[in-house]
Amino acid sequence: MSGAGAGHPRERADVPVRPAATVVLLRTAASGLEVFLQTRSSGMEFAPDVTVFPGGGIEPADGGDLTVTAVRETHEECGVRLDPAHLVPLSRWITPPGRTRRYDTMFYLAGLPGGQTADLRTTEAVSAGWRTPQGAIDAWLAGEYKLMAPTFSQLFQLLPFDTAAAALHWAARSADLAPVAMVEGDRPEDRRFPGRAEYAAGTAGGAGGVR
Repeated sequence: MSGAGAGHPRERADVPVRPAATVVLLRTAASGLEVFLQTRSSGMEFAPDVTVFPGGGIEPADGGDLTVTAVRETHEECGVRLDPAHLVPLSRWITPPGRTRRYDTMFYLAGLPGGQTADLRTTEAVSAGWRTPQGAIDAWLAGEYKLMAPTFSQLFQLLPFDTAAAALHWAARSADLAPVAMVEGDRPEDRRFPGRAEYAAGTAGGAGGVR
């Protein structure tokens, strides 16, 4: 997918909407399917203290190609070198109006290449590691993590899968790439996305959601 992306307008009245890419890095472990997550520093202007996947905004050097952004950000943040051709789109989210920063973000799945190790090398995060999707959601429910709705939704969609191969196979054929967005006048509870009811129940129960 290029930076232009599906014909969705990227300029709103409040702030420009910047194209971005996030990588849900997968591996198959003894415990089953695992994802790589990192918890952002409390000093970050955008999403402080929040647990996220590696990713970031598009840069001029990326040539308008979000797969290049995804590969670059993954290498910068956790040291893993990916092949853009092996990225599988999973979903697309647009930051609601009224925020100081807004992004139109494509979430990609990618398997951890053989012989490589993901680590914590970005200064934007204070911790990182592998968790099963259910383990990450349980940590959120227990108050150990703060999760934004997009991160929760990606984890929720991965719950049925035991291996990276199975998740990638499903996403290549069945992922819904219709943008999850809000327009002026919408309320957070009006958004619809995979895992919406479960996320709402968790935040209502005191889990660390970020809307």
